[in-house]
Amino acid sequence: MAMGSALLQTEKQRVALAMSNLGGRAREWALTCGTSVDAGFPSWAQLKRQLSRVFALPNQVYRARSRLLAIRQGKQDLLDYVQELRTLIAGTAANPLPEAVTLTVFMEGLRTSADRTEVFRVHPSSFEEAVSVALNAEHNFRSARPGWYAGSAGSSSGPGPMDLSYAEDEEAELLPAEQRTSIRRCFTCGSTRHLRATVRNQRKAPPS
Repeated sequence: MAMGSALLQTEKQRVALAMSNLGGRAREWALTCGTSVDAGFPSWAQLKRQLSRVFALPNQVYRARSRLLAIRQGKQDLLDYVQELRTLIAGTAANPLPEAVTLTVFMEGLRTSADRTEVFRVHPSSFEEAVSVALNAEHNFRSARPGWYAGSAGSSSGPGPMDLSYAEDEEAELLPAEQRTSIRRCFTCGSTRHLRATVRNQRKAPPS
């Protein structure tokens, strides 16, 4: 952009070239300065000074620190939350926050989960140690879940081990049709040909 600017004849052309190469927050900021671009930046040198003042390193460090102090995990995965924190920490390398502050921000930003519970139980002394504890807790929790669900599914299907009626029904189904009548026996004599009410009309044979 510097070479292209040197070949242009007027300051207005140089400012226009610089504006066409801006993007993101810098372009948005430049377009909202003053009533027009010409009025806000009459020369290329002035545009450079204003850009340096607003987007120089001290301001970038402040913004990174501000975002770092306000960050929360929310709906992010734990690993994404950690990576975003590390990026913001790298952005404050020129004037870093104390380790205790970074650790507190990470712990307070964790959403309610097994990871947060384990981190507060261990109470690590550094940010990286807290990250290691949280990632291990998440891994252990996810590893335990398949077995837990399998156990729950197994316990909900089929009868319990003491469900004797279920076992009796299964046994009756396995018997031949002619043998199933033996399940209903007379309570007095045990015969399968009558019930107790018909026994009263029969005379018992004298003992021999």
